[in-house]
Amino acid sequence: MKKLIFKGLLLIAGILILAVSCTKDNGAISEGNGKLIMKITDAPFPVSVVDKVMVTVDKIEIRSVQTTSATGDNDHVEGVYTVISDKVQEFDLLKLRNGITSDLLEIEIGTGTYDLIRMHITASKVYLKDGTSFDMKVPSGESSGLKIRLSPELVVEEGVINEVIIDFDLSKSFHVQGNHKIAHGIKGFIFRPVLRAMCVKHAGIISGKVIENETTPIAEANVQIMRADTVFSAAITDANGAYALIGVPAGTYKMVCEKEGYTSVTVDQVVVKVRETTKQNFTLTK
Repeated sequence: MKKLIFKGLLLIAGILILAVSCTKDNGAISEGNGKLIMKITDAPFPVSVVDKVMVTVDKIEIRSVQTTSATGDNDHVEGVYTVISDKVQEFDLLKLRNGITSDLLEIEIGTGTYDLIRMHITASKVYLKDGTSFDMKVPSGESSGLKIRLSPELVVEEGVINEVIIDFDLSKSFHVQGNHKIAHGIKGFIFRPVLRAMCVKHAGIISGKVIENETTPIAEANVQIMRADTVFSAAITDANGAYALIGVPAGTYKMVCEKEGYTSVTVDQVVVKVRETTKQNFTLTK
């Protein structure tokens, strides 16, 4: 378990974070403040020859929403950024998969409404299992930072703990150049970071197993949540055929499960409720 800022990896603890989101902290928070806990996780990166994906973050900011009351319509105007972490931290995104999260920060924060997180990523490096490594160029990582919108917005109330999950989608962020099926076929990577943020009090979890039959789990199956025919989030099953998708906004989704050599399965009307875990299993046939 690797400690990032305050705590270490929570093995499959993504399920547990819903139980403590948006709760009162008995006297431990200063007057006029709430508490913000931020976690990071990773969507799947289906490159079996990759050993590590390292990312360095040196600053995290959050933007408060400023509104105008002159017109009475509460239109958003320019917000104010507050630095909530300026500690340099490096972590391996490949360890944060399938419902595993790592605590990114824990800090008191002023009451109010926040709509945007800005993360400064200064370096990224991909290590292959044969020892080869590739340094990535980080677009806007050192200057303005990567902007991650909070939707719905985060409303911090006095004495209340709020948790936010940042999902770093490796499969969309790292574009392989060359043949990804063999180590010597990879010529490099293009890094275009794709991240999303979700306040846990608005989200639920989907988890389950993918099997061939009652005694045969299917590892490395790709389980996807679809929104308007676009992949919203995804997971790859472990050796036991298990998967978990955390920080899923409440709503109704279509899910697709697939693996090469098997017939894909689609399930409609998968309902996710706030702070609840939806169980969805899949049986694939050849």
